[in-house]
Amino acid sequence: MSRLVLWLLTLLCVFSAALSGPDEPEALDKRDDNLPARVPYVFPPPGTDPIADAIRARRTNGTLLDLDGVLLNVPLLAQAHSNLFDVIRSNSSLPPTMRELIILRVVVLTNASYEWIQHEPVARMAGLTTEQLLVIRLAPPFFASQGLNFTAVLGADLVAAMTFTDWITQNIRVPDDVFDSLRPFLNDSQLVEAVGTAASYAGGRLIVALNVDDKMDVPVPIPM
Repeated sequence: MSRLVLWLLTLLCVFSAALSGPDEPEALDKRDDNLPARVPYVFPPPGTDPIADAIRARRTNGTLLDLDGVLLNVPLLAQAHSNLFDVIRSNSSLPPTMRELIILRVVVLTNASYEWIQHEPVARMAGLTTEQLLVIRLAPPFFASQGLNFTAVLGADLVAAMTFTDWITQNIRVPDDVFDSLRPFLNDSQLVEAVGTAASYAGGRLIVALNVDDKMDVPVPIPM
């Protein structure tokens, strides 16, 4: 089975690279379909709600996302969520490719397709290639134990990060050897940031449980 998975991953990587050519950053347009969630969206008009306005200011396009509209049912929760992810996303010293790999791998493992749709363009702008995104999306959890080695595609640093992310997301308890495999690439502050990033994006459960943008049952997209 592991050989079949590796063969399929290799085939997809080669096929995608042949079709797409060099990866180009994508514009960060609003990527919601505005489909219903399990609670109503709350979108205060600009200038009427300081919390909503602060969240707008953080968004690249100045537009509230469907996720924001769900959270604004509880304004203080929306504010806390925005502040936390401003630190995780915008004030992190993690290498951008590692940060985005951790985020997207958590998304895959929790089947938070809404978050993948939001983050794939960000990950590409951070430097992840289509080939790398395919590995993040398609590699089975704990891939190394199945004889799969993606160092040639990801590099040793991102393999260590993905292995760590599988453990913290699926098992919570991370073995010493898995944690220590990150040490050659990260200082102590960055190790805490890596843990904080993986733990924070496990909050994708909130997105799935509230069926934001009606994406709860939508499979995580395959990058092309």
